[in-house]
Parts: sequence; C-alpha cells; structure tokens
Amino acid sequence: MVREVEGQLYGYSSHVVGRILFFKIPEGSHPHKEIEKVLEENDVKAAVITGIGGFSEARLGVYSPEEKKYYETEVKPQENRVLEVTAFNGNSVRNPENKYHTHLHVVVARTPREVYAGHLIDAIVNPFLEVAIMELVGDLARFQALLSHRWSL
Repeated sequence: MVREVEGQLYGYSSHVVGRILFFKIPEGSHPHKEIEKVLEENDVKAAVITGIGGFSEARLGVYSPEEKKYYETEVKPQENRVLEVTAFNGNSVRNPENKYHTHLHVVVARTPREVYAGHLIDAIVNPFLEVAIMELVGDLARFQALLSHRWSL
C-alpha cells in the first residue's frame, strides 16, 4: 500500500523476485553506467542491487533534505591498494519516460580502520565489482509511485 503523508508517498509496493542477474563489472568501468546497461539489455524495469569488489576511487555523498543537495567526499586508496567495497546496495526503477533512476549506497574501506560510507555518486572499478541484480516483477506503476520523488526533484 502506498499512502501520502504530508505531501510525500510512503508505504510499500509488493513484488516478487523474477530473474537474478549476476555479473562482473570490469576494471576501469563506472558502476551506474554498467548496471544500467545490464538493466536495459535485459529489459528489467525495477530491481534491487547488491555487490562487492573494489574501486580505484569513489565519490560519495551525504544528502541534506533542507538544501536538496549532496555534500560530496572523494575517497582514494592508499598507494598500491584499492578501496575495498564491503557493502554495495541499492535499487533502480524506470520512470514513466523509460529512463532509469539508479540509487546506490556503498561502504568502502581505505584501511581496516578507515571506512567511508554514503550515496555513491561515481566510482571507478578496480579490479572488478561483482553485482547481483534481483529483478522485481509486479505492478510497476506502484513502484514508480513510491519512488517518483527521484524524477520530480
């Protein structure tokens, strides 16, 4: 059930998991671009995304609802190392105009004691990123309604 509270949509949209697509994003690639390419090639309309791997650099953000903007941080690994991607989660949905809106969050470790987390704005994969996409099958319009804030900003 999706309901409106103070001008915002809340609730849930019930779906079943369709296909599970598992793939590896190669070194030098950008996660959003490669994930959306796989979504498009497989005609996935809505999905939950998870993964693990490494980055050679990442740009993370923390959102300010008042200012409607992300505060960004660039993270780079120590020399001769990678940023370990210890958590990589998100979802994606096609809007009514068929454009993907992919929202990813990540936790990266620069060292075992230096960890960064936030909204993934961009990254460069190194040496690879293993990704699983769980296709959501159900009422796309309800899922779009729940996430419509993404394309109405």
